[in-house]
Amino acid sequence: MINILCIAGAGSGKTQKIITESIMEIERGGKVLVVTYTTSNQQELRRRFLETYGKHSSQFVVKGLFSFYLEDMVRPFQQVLFTQRIEGIFFNERNPHLQSGTTYMLPGRKEQLEDKSYNPKHYLTPCKSKAHTGFLAKLATRIAKATKNSAAVRLSDIYSRVYFDEVQDLVGWDYEILKILNKAMKSPMTCVGDFRQTVYDTTFGQKTPQTAAEKIAAFKSMGFKEEALMLNWRSVKAICMAADDVHMGAYETTVSAVDTVPLEFTHHLGIFIVKHSDISDYIDAYDPMVLRWNVTSGTKMLPDQARCYNFGSSKGLGFDRVLILPVDKQMHFILDGATPFPVKDEMAQNKLYVAITRARYSLGFIIPDKKSEGLRFPIWTKTEA
Repeated sequence: MINILCIAGAGSGKTQKIITESIMEIERGGKVLVVTYTTSNQQELRRRFLETYGKHSSQFVVKGLFSFYLEDMVRPFQQVLFTQRIEGIFFNERNPHLQSGTTYMLPGRKEQLEDKSYNPKHYLTPCKSKAHTGFLAKLATRIAKATKNSAAVRLSDIYSRVYFDEVQDLVGWDYEILKILNKAMKSPMTCVGDFRQTVYDTTFGQKTPQTAAEKIAAFKSMGFKEEALMLNWRSVKAICMAADDVHMGAYETTVSAVDTVPLEFTHHLGIFIVKHSDISDYIDAYDPMVLRWNVTSGTKMLPDQARCYNFGSSKGLGFDRVLILPVDKQMHFILDGATPFPVKDEMAQNKLYVAITRARYSLGFIIPDKKSEGLRFPIWTKTEA
């Protein structure tokens, strides 16, 4: 059995790969599990399967990451740690064990009690019926160790093929789960992701791997065979080239597979600088999707008619025309294109890559008027509309 790490660039058809291979496995009599993080991607996988296969199938199972942990890794064997049934999950936006706004841990939340038993207050809500999402992978790891990887063996008996999508967003304890599955499962695993699109954290703490380089190294240490999907079916060449520049030289070069452009988009094609003073006119002319850091970004600048997505929530989507509002720590990329992102700004780097790769035909960067001259992209003017 060879497990695969598929590094799939933006727009490279990773979802189609999963769907096509899954249908082939089902037609051979197998059963497929696909685990992914975001709700939007779960919906897209189900939609694309139905569209391609023509009907629903109980042999194609899509689960969210936290549902997978609870239903397949924790609950079937939870009795070794906690006797009360864990009914559901409690989604954590922040570490529930820290005092709000501080780094101080609340009393009584350590993982183990004095008798070395596991503390339910570390993993579960006060009612003990819901598990904290930020500690689910850690809990699953503890249960796996106590049961000699029984959950992984069980999965092999149920599924003949397992996919983990969006693995770039997994960190720390998530990789302990992958190691357990890699060691104990007979069924082949394919892990798919683009480490340039890491914009979420699934667990708390500083446990490695955290960075893209650490994650890729972890897969290599597990013996995964690396494949790359670098043909971009979404974006024209100029946009692909700009996206590659964000992580200069760190990944294989992206090749645009867009051979023809619909006539209605040919008059405004490529990458442009849009001055603050021209934002309203640009949006009126092209109705681009505006991508920004968060909901408060550009509130005084953007006109009421602007359609907006945050960088992170735009992942997995594609738009004919995109207008990006960069934050200060992304601005140097547009201003000179040569200054690399500091390692500490990997999130800013990745979010910019995600934003750029949403665009199919045109991409605009919003820049203050006084900084717009002499840049590597042409300035858009009203006369072009």
